[in-house]
Amino acid sequence: MRKDVLLRELEELAAKLGIRIRYERLVGTPGGYCVVKGDSVIIIDKRANLATKIKILSMELAKLDLSSVYIVPYVRELLEKENEP
Repeated sequence: MRKDVLLRELEELAAKLGIRIRYERLVGTPGGYCVVKGDSVIIIDKRANLATKIKILSMELAKLDLSSVYIVPYVRELLEKENEP
């Protein structure tokens, strides 16, 4: 799967889960999950390359309970790998 398509799939999954994604200029961190005024948000450095954006999204989404959400098989495999030791 192309990286841009994979990123879009991860963004759509986050939206299904009610998590906003914000791309901002960050210093000292590539990004991560946080709660802002009660809203779940994943903030990612807008200067990060596609691979880094995908890694951050997959790491943060893999921490959540995804059992009740349909996820395309390739994306589910990626998220399951994030939980492996």
